[in-house]
Amino acid sequence: MRLTLYLKEAKEMLNQWKKFVTDNKELSAGVKILNILNKAGAKAYIVGGSVRDVILGDLKPHDVDIATNASIETIEKLFRKVYDIGKSKDFGIVTVKMDGFDFEVAQFRQDGKYTDGRRPDSISVTGSFEQDAERRDFTINAMGINARGEIVDYFDGKKDIKNKVLKTVGDPRERFSEDFLRMLRLPRFAAKLGFDVDKETEKAVKKLSANILELPAERVRDELMKAASQSGDKFADYIVQLGNLKLLKHILPEVMNLKWYKENLRHHPETRGEGGTTFSHVLAALRTSTLADPIANLAILLHDVGKGVTLSHEKGLPRYLGHAKASVSLVKDIAKRLKMSTKDKEALLFAVGNHMKFHNILGMKASKIARLVNDDNWDVLLAVAKADEFARGETFRHAGEFEKIVDKAIAIKDKFGMVTVNKQLKLVDGGHVMNLTGLKPGKKVGEIIKKTTEWIMDNNIEDQKVIDEYIRSLV
Repeated sequence: MRLTLYLKEAKEMLNQWKKFVTDNKELSAGVKILNILNKAGAKAYIVGGSVRDVILGDLKPHDVDIATNASIETIEKLFRKVYDIGKSKDFGIVTVKMDGFDFEVAQFRQDGKYTDGRRPDSISVTGSFEQDAERRDFTINAMGINARGEIVDYFDGKKDIKNKVLKTVGDPRERFSEDFLRMLRLPRFAAKLGFDVDKETEKAVKKLSANILELPAERVRDELMKAASQSGDKFADYIVQLGNLKLLKHILPEVMNLKWYKENLRHHPETRGEGGTTFSHVLAALRTSTLADPIANLAILLHDVGKGVTLSHEKGLPRYLGHAKASVSLVKDIAKRLKMSTKDKEALLFAVGNHMKFHNILGMKASKIARLVNDDNWDVLLAVAKADEFARGETFRHAGEFEKIVDKAIAIKDKFGMVTVNKQLKLVDGGHVMNLTGLKPGKKVGEIIKKTTEWIMDNNIEDQKVIDEYIRSLV
């Protein structure tokens, strides 16, 4: 009976493989490389995440990597376009171009000892794929597939996929001690695939979690960005997993802190039954986001971090006056700690700092609305405001108010887009103001320009004479 079941599964896998290879041009090109290596007498497999995706069946395989026992010299002779990127050749890795795709082709390798929790002290070439698979992080990433679609699986990766569980290859404490970043990869895969974490693997992460602080900030940031590049609900699952594994308090303590702050249930009914905390509100907001935009999802996650430092009470109920401003200060700290780019930092600060203003747009003057909608990061702010609003559920929302806010913002953008604003700024530039008022260059001239521009937009003024009279009145 077991043999019959095995043969049936193997046949289904081969049929699925043929379909994948036919439908996926990158995978098809990868198989061409395997066939060329095999014809030369070498063993070769597609390895890693793309094998996992093929077995799962519902994900398109991408980033197709290849492992082989062929020497680098043999690879260079067999393929016309072979590149050594960043001296990776010294580590037994070259890039082969086939049918317009770049493939990382690596020799079967063994890692030496790890002494810094980041990378092996040495790497040696081996003739065995089993030894190569042995050094990989999780069982579901340690499989290979040959050109015929036959799976090579030494560590029960297929079984773990079937059971939807994540396990390390071998002793989890050893795997995580080798490279601490694997502890962050674990919850990302769990969230992405909807898998549970094996109990022994979970225990090992909890015990070693503080070691995440030994990693360079850039590696932590990049892993966080990868997790945030999934849909909002998967990113929320990732954050929950980080908390469960005792990692969140080390990389985003400001978010972890939100677990201890209660929300007013009248304003945030979505947190009822979920602990009633700001942390549960943030997760609910993320779960409304369908965007796979890392900055938008990070901004949603961080939009209320300032509540952790602004709690007060009124009639026994919590309130967080000035939390948006406090959030800006904390996000600056986070961005600095994670060494985020200036562009990404500015996007986060704009969205976090203005998310409360968004809700007041219906009562705002045109100039203030224009300043928001003409910012390059308006879309990030819109994503945060929408998630913040929709998290509360339909029963809480005022009928059509969010849509009215967006409609008004779009109307202002159409009327006072940057072309119009720049044109109006020319009407009140510094030289013109100084000619009219006799003022010398200085702070006062800048104040008049700002005030006049806002007045023009708020009152829809177009007459230059009227504008000049207003400028003179400000002296």
